[in-house]
Amino acid sequence: DYERHLDLIARCAAAPGSRVRSLGQTLDGRELDCVEVGDGPKHVWVIHRQHPGESQASWFAEGLLRRLLGLDSSAPDGLSVSLRRKFTFHVVPNMNPDGAVRGHLRTNACGANLNREWATTGEYEAPTPRRSPEVFHALRAMDASGVDAFVDVHGDE
Repeated sequence: DYERHLDLIARCAAAPGSRVRSLGQTLDGRELDCVEVGDGPKHVWVIHRQHPGESQASWFAEGLLRRLLGLDSSAPDGLSVSLRRKFTFHVVPNMNPDGAVRGHLRTNACGANLNREWATTGEYEAPTPRRSPEVFHALRAMDASGVDAFVDVHGDE
């Protein structure tokens, strides 16, 4: 599964019109990959797989990137070209690679549920680099680019 993720990132990196960057590192030292597509003025963030057991989200990410980049054809289709002119897509195919590699259902390497790490609660401070670096780095990148639309893709049985 993680190898498939790395293959997708490599395919995206080689595709014209995409930029692949790391938002930062996870607790286990894996890169938090972000694929950027398009150069439109509106910024759309699409994150996947905060819960590593929801592998359906990886399929959604792969389909979205294949369509936007035209990975299954010689070039992106007309709709994708139009969307890329209007929007800059920031796609994070796997927000929780540590949890996926470790076989966790809902948590990262230290046991944090990333879906609950986006803001400080009365119980603990969040996000922090020591507890949820994945969310910490993603939020920093979102603050830098701005966010006009945000989609958090999950999967369910």
